Amino acid sequence: MNSIQVKQEFNAPIDQVFDLLSKHATYNVAFAPIQVVRVKDAADPERPDGLGSVRRMGFGPIKPIQEQITLVDVNKRIEYKLIKNPLIKHHLGMIEFTELAPNKTQVDYTIELQARAPFVSKLILAQLKLAITLGFKKLAKSIK
Repeated sequence: MNSIQVKQEFNAPIDQVFDLLSKHATYNVAFAPIQVVRVKDAADPERPDGLGSVRRMGFGPIKPIQEQITLVDVNKRIEYKLIKNPLIKHHLGMIEFTELAPNKTQVDYTIELQARAPFVSKLILAQLKLAITLGFKKLAKSIK
């Protein structure tokens, strides 16, 4: 299984960082110009972007990528999977949160990916790693 991992420190308490990264709209800032919209709410009205929610990503009216939140462990971990994508066999995203100090949080973002076509997985993962690294650096600077 091919995978990538991105680590980023945030100068903010773990609950603030978790709250930021658990909202689909945050990824509009992190991954601009890619647009992210929630198309299905979670069952929990307090966390509409939580467990079971679905987001679509893309540009303008074309948002072919769909992800569903499969696990939410508050202030510890978020997991999601890609759904309804015929080109990808397996895609699992895991975002883990670790408190380093009262106002310092480390985020470890891991993505496992297996495309149906050979050699495509590494190309996609390389692009994702670059986008996530840049996006998380931008977010970390924004919450000082």
